[in-house]
Formats: sequence, structure tokens, C-alpha cells
Amino acid sequence: MEEIIRQIKNQQEINFINIKEQLAMADLETVFDGENNSRYIFHYLHSMDRFFINPMDYVYEGEKLFGIQENLSVIDPQRLGYISDKTIVISRKQLMDYLEYVRAKINAYFEKLTSAELLQKPEGCEYTRLELILAQFRHLMWHVGLSSAITFNSKKEWNPFTGLSALNKKLFGEKT
Repeated sequence: MEEIIRQIKNQQEINFINIKEQLAMADLETVFDGENNSRYIFHYLHSMDRFFINPMDYVYEGEKLFGIQENLSVIDPQRLGYISDKTIVISRKQLMDYLEYVRAKINAYFEKLTSAELLQKPEGCEYTRLELILAQFRHLMWHVGLSSAITFNSKKEWNPFTGLSALNKKLFGEKT
């Protein structure tokens, strides 16, 4: 694996750790802005599944594999397929299973991805592979933050967060 791909993969692995930590303690039932937290979490997992590799060549497998309807990822009432039903709570197990599916899919992608391909656009897509990856990093962390805040608001406790541990230790020292 080329060094740039290894670095991107390592950073995505930190994202996966943060998702798992956030999901482990998430208050799934709490409603914020018309949607329960499980729908926000499913939204960002589905987005990684669909947009990380090539949104133009995407097939959703989550309903068959995990029993989650794809349109539950739509959280904007203005978008086609939106379902307004606060009582539909996607279970933690379903979300964790979907996370592991997405994780395996993305890790397999990294195994065959090359640095030259990062600057190429997948067939039928207007963005390069690097742009798709960076857009998902940005989208993912925005939603993980939102979901973490929803949970904090109800439980008064923040989920753990993993970052650049070695750099943080160098800059800020050990926690006491």
C-alpha cells in the first residue's frame, strides 16, 4: 500500500474508532429537530457507504443485510423519500452491524486504491476519489459531533474522542 493511501486509511480508522465510541453510548431515541438520533447516525453511515467510493456505482445492501430501509437515511423533509416518523428507532445492533459492513467495504477499497487514482474521477462522477473521501471526512465528523451533542444533552456525558494522540501528548502533555 502506498504511503499516502496508508495515511488516509489510518485517519479513516480513527474516524471508525470515534464512530464506534459515539454509537456505543448514543441516546438513540432522543429527538432533535424532528428526527431521533438513530436516524442521524444511520444518515452518516449510509453517506459513507454511498459516497466514499463512487456514488454513481452504488447498490444499497442494508435492507437485505440489516433490515434497515434505505430511505430512513433521508433526514431532510424536503428530500425525496423522507419519512416523518419519530417512533422508528434503528437499533444499536443494526447500526453497529452496518458500521462494520461499511468499515470492511472501505478497508477493501483502500487495499486496491493507488495514489494516482486519488486524483481521478470514478466513472460517471464529477468529483475525484480524493474529493469524495475528504467530503465524507467532513460530513462524518459534523454528524458525529451533532449526535454526540444530542447524547450529551440527555446523558450529561461526552463520549470518548480519539485524535492524533502522539501530537496531542507532545503539545498538551499527559492527562492527570
